[in-house]
This record gives sequence, C-alpha cells and structure tokens, in this order.
Amino acid sequence: MNIREGFVEVEGHRLACLAVNEHLARADEPAVVFIHGVLASVNCWRDAVPPSFRDGRAWYALSLPAHHPSTVPENFHASQVDAPWFSRVMSGALQALVADRPVIVVGHSTGGFCALNLAIHQAPNLIGIVSVAGFHVGKWGSIEGLLLWLAGLGRWTKYLFMANLLSARNNAFVQRTFASQLAHDRKAYLANPLSQQFLDNIGPNTRAQDTAALFELFNGISRLEIGHELGRITIPCYVFAGSHDPVVPASQSLVIAGGVPGAKTVVFRGAGHMPFIESADTFSHALEAAIDDLSCSRGKRVPASP
Repeated sequence: MNIREGFVEVEGHRLACLAVNEHLARADEPAVVFIHGVLASVNCWRDAVPPSFRDGRAWYALSLPAHHPSTVPENFHASQVDAPWFSRVMSGALQALVADRPVIVVGHSTGGFCALNLAIHQAPNLIGIVSVAGFHVGKWGSIEGLLLWLAGLGRWTKYLFMANLLSARNNAFVQRTFASQLAHDRKAYLANPLSQQFLDNIGPNTRAQDTAALFELFNGISRLEIGHELGRITIPCYVFAGSHDPVVPASQSLVIAGGVPGAKTVVFRGAGHMPFIESADTFSHALEAAIDDLSCSRGKRVPASP
C-alpha cells in the first residue's frame, strides 16, 4: 500500500486521515472513506479493508474526533457532542479530505453512527453508506458499554473513567483481553492473526490517547438518539451486523434496518462486534459487493419515509 498520512481541520478539531493508493484513483469511481469506532484509531484500517483494496484501489480513512493522533480544541466539552455537531465536523472533514468528489462512507460502530448521521443530515456529495455494527442510540453492552455508562453518569465520574483507560492503555494483555470481549467467539478471535495486527496498528495511538477528551466524547455519545430520524435517509444504505454482537445488540440493528428506507441488510452469522476480523473473508466479499453496488447506484435516491 502507498499511504499518505495527514490531517484535516474542522471547528478547531484536527482529525487524522490516511490517503491510500491515491495513484490508483479513477475519475469514474467515488471516494471510499472508512471511519473507525471508539478507542481505535485511523490506523485500524491498514489491515482491515478487503484485500482487493490494499494494493488495488484508492481509499481513505478518517479519524473520529478526540482519538489520537487527532486533537481537540481547548474548549471541547460534552455539551457540544450531539448529532448536528457530529454531522458538521465529519461532513467538513470529508470535504477537506476528498473535496467535491462523490463519496461512500464505511463506518464501524461509532463510525457507523457517523455514516447514518451524515446521511440523515444530507452531507454534500455523499452517495451511499455502509454501517458496520453501527448504532442509533448511545446505549451499548460489553466493556465499551460500561465505559459509556460510566461517562454518562456525570462529571463526578470523569477521573474514574480516565483511570480505567489509563490502567489499560499500556498493558498489552489487558488490551487484547478487552478487545476479545467485543467478539462472539473469543477463542476464534484471539487465534486469528488479524486480531493482533489490528492491535499492533492502533497501539501507538492507544497509548497516547487523551483520556480527558475521550470522557467528553463518551459523555456526549451517551445522550445520542437518531432512531426517529432514520426515515430521512434518501441515499442507498447497507446495514452490516453480527448476529451475536455484545456491544450493539441485534435490536438496534433491526431498528436501523427497518428505519432506513430501502436499506439492504447483511448479517454475519456467529460474529460479534468485529465481523471484519471474526468473519474476515465473508466480510470482505460482502463489503466489496456493497461498494460496487453503491458505486453503480450513484445519483439514485430512495424516497424518505413520511
């Protein structure tokens, strides 16, 4: 892969980005942008994209706010974190990254929420989305859910939240154990070399995370709810979900699949929150097919729900 690392700036946020295989970009293809989930980083996609993308196609990765090496403005506060804020920041970052090119967003977990939210707010040049284990409400399960719950209790939990992250970020064993909690079949997940490669790719960023900024982000995410707005999405949408996701339950995925007009759903049987590792081959084929379909559907609109 030919990777260019960089940053885009929106509303005081400096968001990390990767531009991969730019020499292979074609005028007749939309830009494909990947957005990661919380506690990961922009570098998580280096080995998580389909094999055909690694050396055979141009693609981009964009960071969530408050995730190293991204930085936040000095006045960043949980009160700013709502759906319109996410839309402004991520839409502005997309435009800074790919200019006026048509774009397909593939988002995992909170990245999946971002993709859905961008579609709801009709981000310019967005022609299709793939939500992978995305959510419509800030209520999760597993360890990530406990951190979200803790941050949502209020400012008195800030230092307890930060202490939990600090205790884990320099301990490789704890990080690997933590990550395995997101999978359905933990033994199979840990046996897959991709799981360690994923952690190796994000490790330098994880060890340098700004835990105070992450508290503000998590506190705000705990109040998010966009389920009632899913009917406003008028661009083609794919909903990817693991059948046994311990973080974003199947009930959330069902609401999204039923709420987005014309949504196409792909369920990865026996997979949890990390289908691109747990069901790597199946996931790669499904994502390639989805992106090809979204590229061919360029310009098509789906009637919004009344």
